Amino acid sequence: MELTPIFIWWLVILIIGAVGWPLAFSLLRHLPGRGFAFARPLGFLITGYILWLGATFRLLQNNVGGILAALALVAAIGLIWHRRQVGLEQSPSILTWLKCEWRYAVAVELLFNVAFVGWVFYKAHNPNIETAGGEKWMEIAFINGILRSDYFPPQDPWLSGFGISYYYFGYVLMSAATQLTGLVSTLAFNLYIPTLFAMTLTGAFGITANLVALHRKQLSINNEQLSIQNPKSKIQNPKSAIATGLVGSLFVAVMGNLIGVFEVLHKRGLLPAEFWLWLDIRDLKIPPVGPGDSWIPDRFIWWWRGSRVLTDYYLAGGEQEVIDEFPFFSFLLGDVHPHVLALPFVLLATALALNLLVNPTRRTANDKPESANTIFDKLRKILENSWQELRQATGGRMGFVLYAICIGGLSFLNTWDFPIYLSVVGLAFIAWLAQRRVNWQLALQPGLIGIGIMGISGVILYLPFYVTFQSQARGILPNLWNPTRLPQFFVFFGPFLIAVIVLLIILTMKQSGWRKHISWTVPLTVLGPVLAMLLVLSTLLFSPAGRDYIQGHLNNPDVQAVVGANTIGALIQESLLRRIANPWTFLLLGGLLGWAMALLIGVSESSQQPADNRTVEKFVLILMLTGLALPLAVEFVYLRDNFGTRMNTVFKFYFQAWVLLALVSAFAVYYVSKNLRGVSALGWQVAMTLLVAGAMIYPVLATANKANNFQDEPTLNGIEWISRFRPGDYAAIEWLRENAADGEVVLEAPGSGYAAYQYTGRISALTGLPTLLGWGGHQSQWRGNYDEPARREPDIDLLFNSLDFEQTRALLDKYNITYVYVGPLERERYSPQGLKKFERLMTVAFQQGDVTIYQR
Repeated sequence: MELTPIFIWWLVILIIGAVGWPLAFSLLRHLPGRGFAFARPLGFLITGYILWLGATFRLLQNNVGGILAALALVAAIGLIWHRRQVGLEQSPSILTWLKCEWRYAVAVELLFNVAFVGWVFYKAHNPNIETAGGEKWMEIAFINGILRSDYFPPQDPWLSGFGISYYYFGYVLMSAATQLTGLVSTLAFNLYIPTLFAMTLTGAFGITANLVALHRKQLSINNEQLSIQNPKSKIQNPKSAIATGLVGSLFVAVMGNLIGVFEVLHKRGLLPAEFWLWLDIRDLKIPPVGPGDSWIPDRFIWWWRGSRVLTDYYLAGGEQEVIDEFPFFSFLLGDVHPHVLALPFVLLATALALNLLVNPTRRTANDKPESANTIFDKLRKILENSWQELRQATGGRMGFVLYAICIGGLSFLNTWDFPIYLSVVGLAFIAWLAQRRVNWQLALQPGLIGIGIMGISGVILYLPFYVTFQSQARGILPNLWNPTRLPQFFVFFGPFLIAVIVLLIILTMKQSGWRKHISWTVPLTVLGPVLAMLLVLSTLLFSPAGRDYIQGHLNNPDVQAVVGANTIGALIQESLLRRIANPWTFLLLGGLLGWAMALLIGVSESSQQPADNRTVEKFVLILMLTGLALPLAVEFVYLRDNFGTRMNTVFKFYFQAWVLLALVSAFAVYYVSKNLRGVSALGWQVAMTLLVAGAMIYPVLATANKANNFQDEPTLNGIEWISRFRPGDYAAIEWLRENAADGEVVLEAPGSGYAAYQYTGRISALTGLPTLLGWGGHQSQWRGNYDEPARREPDIDLLFNSLDFEQTRALLDKYNITYVYVGPLERERYSPQGLKKFERLMTVAFQQGDVTIYQR
């Protein structure tokens, strides 16, 4: 394995971080770490935004020159803004800060580099860009399609003549780095995950380390009335901040769920068969046959089960697929999918929310109604006041624009994350407003208006994406018969649940304002989701499409056998019985959410007193509220998509709940340890140590298993396996990369119907040249329908099988086809006579082994 490509890539990522650092320093100026841990993500995101916007309006080209121009603009904005702040004495210089906080900076860089190098080593032993069990085929297709597009939206390699209809911003960022390095995409692909892994670790480190530093400053403020933004103050006790930061990195991106504990127990043959049936986790619910002689799981891809802990069932019986990935599983799997691409940037959004909340501006707000001639004048003044406060909270006009780009960009990175982290920023903004008012309730109206302005601005800044974006989403459905079983929920979130409960107990003991609120917050969070589900169900019943959807289930004889009739009343009765039989996850989450809400309101009220500033506790409670609300939501509702189940909603919500609750739990390790003494402190430390040790079983064993115990020859070439098993295809791919012009259409065998995860669409995916149809099922997911693939499938069959030369020429012209690819897959699927006609219709441009490429 050559080290030069790795060094070049590392150097480019370093430069992107250096360019983003002045901007991060100014934007996140209220944090002790001054955005140092977020320089790379911010540099990536703002550079990518300028490149994407410029290439969309044809002001820039998607090439090295356009990327360098975007980088130069980011550097100029950051340096000018920083110099202005230093000149106005609003900020120390970067060098002054580095002299004070070099330990923190060194810790961030060490963490990034160790994580990057370590995961490059892993990827070198697990490099294959394969079709089975993941989305790498699709992801490399997007990367190559973007690399071959001068302007945006980029061409879709799997549907010639169409642009990509997906949230593809993360692929723009990775392709920009690929172009700067000059590396071939199938090698650079295996450097994406190590980069995202390292940026995720440093992002989690930055948030938790800053929380600890702010908390220690907060104690000084409460005791001595010091300024939280004193530029001469250092991160107090940097060892404590750095240690907690490392815990945050561990919890967010390295730790697994508790499935590893049960895998080794199952392999060893421990615990009775009744336990495994009760736990009801697929594969594990097959009881072991007698005592085993090993603790190490060796079932085929046993590590996959870590992302399928929850088990749902169709109403008529039979298991439903439920995806419950967590960050380490995603890094282990190696798919460069949007939820992974977005990870460093959701942490950046979280840091922005924290930065907003600790903004030290304390100018008292004027909430008295102003005289107005008309209702429109009054509304205008309310909007103006909300805008002024939002602008002040985010650091002025420049700060607001950057906030909107960063928060709005989450929708383009992974659309599910946009409302989640807009909510985190929104709650932080409301809490910030509440600090300036005599009553926290007075902050609700301007807070909601302000975050509405932020959300609308985030959409407007990415409007070209929304204009071309299609989706499979078709509304919201009630989750009538699949409440999550508490044992499975604990296997997934166990360590975090314990940390959250203990943290809530400590916070409850330290303040009393929550008592008058918990009487209404807990009923709200327990009954509110039930009412939301009933509202969604009522909406379905009142719409013809909704009634047809429900009746479609009731018409199933197997369903009728379960519910006893084919009526909606019988269906609701069955749903109610299932809820009563398994209410514990919902009650736990609802209770914890109400408890946390009461504490947040109580802390907000007490912190309005100058001598009692608990900003950090408020922020941690905001993260906790959001992290608990996400899994609670999917107990009752989910987004309707092509799959028709809650699989994707659980996947997206649990993934972000993991991130948020991991950050809360890391802070809990510091906060609880600081507030407990004696036996209780020892019990806390022992319990968390055992839980974390159990959660670390999965990453340790799964990494070795997935990398085949690091026995294979290391390489970062993601398609080296094709050169061994399909050498003709490999040589043809290399020839097309070198000789085919951008945009030239190649005809190859598609994925038939809704089939995917097969060795189809391989030439278009690995070269970026568009084909008539790649994985048709994915097109259906991306575009919300199968109309265009359905039109093309018979034409593709005719192109390969027809013996009519005129018909073939007409179809070649219709789709502007330049190359026809005939390899083993095409020979297996289509008639020899039909394939032979291309010898007379076209010129042989390439031939090796069992592969021939014809050119017009």
